[in-house]
Amino acid sequence: MTLKHIEERDDVFARRYEYDDGEILAADLGVGSEASVDVLGEEAIVVVEDGDETRQLELQLPEGEAEAFITNGVLSIEVGQ
Repeated sequence: MTLKHIEERDDVFARRYEYDDGEILAADLGVGSEASVDVLGEEAIVVVEDGDETRQLELQLPEGEAEAFITNGVLSIEVGQ
């Protein structure tokens, strides 16, 4: 496993984990937020609504089939090779 830090902002902390058979991208969006994610080609677009504030995060994905889900405020994107 290789761990790469991919983005750090005041509102989102994200990391990329590399394995032999693919990668996992994980981002802490915050538990109290409403969030959605769309995978479009090699990019994931995440929209987070927290009260009156709306934030957008765009993550570049490696080549491969991607599956994205959000559980308890944590975004996970699994990309297989």
